[in-house]
Amino acid sequence: MKKKEFLSAGEAARALGVSVKTIQRWDKAGLLPVVRTATNQRRIPIDAIHQVLNAPGTLLRCAIYARVSSAKEERMGNLTRQVERLQHVAQERGYQVAALIAEQASSLNEGRRGMKNLLTLIDQQAIDLVLIEYPDRLMNFGFGYLEEAFRWKHVRLEVVEPAKAQTPTEELVADLLSSVTVFSRRVYGSRANNIRSCLSHTLKDCLKAEAVDGTDDENNQTPP
Repeated sequence: MKKKEFLSAGEAARALGVSVKTIQRWDKAGLLPVVRTATNQRRIPIDAIHQVLNAPGTLLRCAIYARVSSAKEERMGNLTRQVERLQHVAQERGYQVAALIAEQASSLNEGRRGMKNLLTLIDQQAIDLVLIEYPDRLMNFGFGYLEEAFRWKHVRLEVVEPAKAQTPTEELVADLLSSVTVFSRRVYGSRANNIRSCLSHTLKDCLKAEAVDGTDDENNQTPP
């Protein structure tokens, strides 16, 4: 009988003790050699499976980064629960957790110890990816630039809950709300929530008026 040379994605997942989605992620990351059939199905060489099984620690090294803004959030256990959720995701996706960074600090604090530790790990190429729950856990603005900078060091930034697609108006409103909340928290402390609430109601009224008037970008096109 001819020796089997390739496994399907499902067979490879069972052999390695991971999910099929993990096999797909490794394929996209270039960590597992994969060939495609005529019907575009994944086939993984048996030799590649043996190499992974015989070389523990060569899988994706993951750094978990969790952050909350206030001491109150930390006391309420939000930071602990965030870490636990990220650990569960890392285990589910078959990542090797090489570092766990959790801190209570403002996203505008450029002296964040945890963020500096993360950047050191990236600079030393001690990790392959950074796992976060939401983009704003790392920074409120310019997330795409940070993602690109990480990529220069061959480190992937993976977001568990990526931001949903928004219209230009919704994106502007979200950015404005985030800006006011972050800056007012630094200046006014606990009064920031009241400021956010007032601004949120005002912006929602503006959006309703815009919808009635039909002035959104998608509907405000100049006729040819």
